[in-house]
Amino acid sequence: MPVSRPRVYADADLFLSVLKGEPRHAEALRVLEAAERRDIQLVASRLLAVEVGGYGGDRPGPGPAEDLLTRFLDGVGTEWVEVDLLVTREARRLAWEYRLRAGDAVHLATAVRRKADHFMSFDRGFPHGQNVEGTAVSEPVVVWQPTLYDQ
Repeated sequence: MPVSRPRVYADADLFLSVLKGEPRHAEALRVLEAAERRDIQLVASRLLAVEVGGYGGDRPGPGPAEDLLTRFLDGVGTEWVEVDLLVTREARRLAWEYRLRAGDAVHLATAVRRKADHFMSFDRGFPHGQNVEGTAVSEPVVVWQPTLYDQ
């Protein structure tokens, strides 16, 4: 019987950390590379692609952002989720319950609605260490069968 892959929602800040080469980008890259190897199944809101692709910082620019999205979202069989009525209702509820900003609430609501096993983010505004309706919220962590690449 095939082993199911963990379903992971990687928040936009993981992609931006890799894009900008931030100090903890290796932790985020480990998650994205696990998706590339098909060790995990990424779940993502269409909002995530806008946040990453439309990053307005001074570097590195739209070209590298598009390359990152193509490699680690479009190229890994991501389960895309539209921001629909059900997601927005869930986002409003979670925003109140966990005091989340609107975009963050949409991301977490998408993960919960699509039954992601894990929601990973560096953003301390999320309820880290908690299980939100079956979705474990944490910083990037190995939740798949580790490989040599994960060392």
